Amino acid sequence: MIFDWLAAETAALLWRGLLLTVGLTAVTSLLALAAGVAAGTARLSRRRWLRWLAAAYVEVHRNVPALVLIVFWAFALPNVFPAGVRRTLFFDNGIVYGLQQITGFSVPYYVLAAGLALTLNTSAYLAELFRAGVGTIAQEHLDAARSLGASQGAVFWQIVLPQGLRAVFPAVATRLIHNMKNTALAAFVSTPEFFHSAQTAITRSFRAVELLLLAAGVYLALSFLFSSLLGWLEGRLDRRPRRAAAPQPAGGWQAGHV
Repeated sequence: MIFDWLAAETAALLWRGLLLTVGLTAVTSLLALAAGVAAGTARLSRRRWLRWLAAAYVEVHRNVPALVLIVFWAFALPNVFPAGVRRTLFFDNGIVYGLQQITGFSVPYYVLAAGLALTLNTSAYLAELFRAGVGTIAQEHLDAARSLGASQGAVFWQIVLPQGLRAVFPAVATRLIHNMKNTALAAFVSTPEFFHSAQTAITRSFRAVELLLLAAGVYLALSFLFSSLLGWLEGRLDRRPRRAAAPQPAGGWQAGHV
């Protein structure tokens, strides 16, 4: 058989790595989407300091490579603190231990660091995409909502958010798929996701060619499945025709109450 070389122990190792990759992808994608919408909205605020703060957030996390962010959060940040504080804060944290006792899931700090770095990197790109999507919203839609007495919050949740995301959803989907592939970078900080598990299996079995081909096939399958899921979500969005309006100087819609 083609997989006769794949021992049960190796298969279990790869399966655990695959589950972590899927979980890391799901969590970081959802958090990045929320943070990206928040940062993109802040960039449209009338408050100059908030726009500048959001711009700094976006530029830093978009232009620093994801791998550098992962290594920074996993290794550099803990080393800023004295040894005793570092151990208590990052590696023997009572809150994290309590959550592990309740949930039964052990989440070491380097896994959290990798997830945080991927979230920050992806959210910076999504923030700019959302800001571009908001710029396509027809101004008469906003004016009509305001003339009917809609609050700023209602305008955001019922018009700005759905129409802004819908306008750039293909680009958002592409970025989220790229985030899924970036989870392999977490292997550099010993996060036992799928690629790290494949590397561990290679050192045990010396089946480099077979395992690397298997890893490539798995990531290809994950990309296809994730793309199909995002395509289904896109199909669920309202496709009513809309007329685009030219973006206003600060991005069209202004988050006046942000």
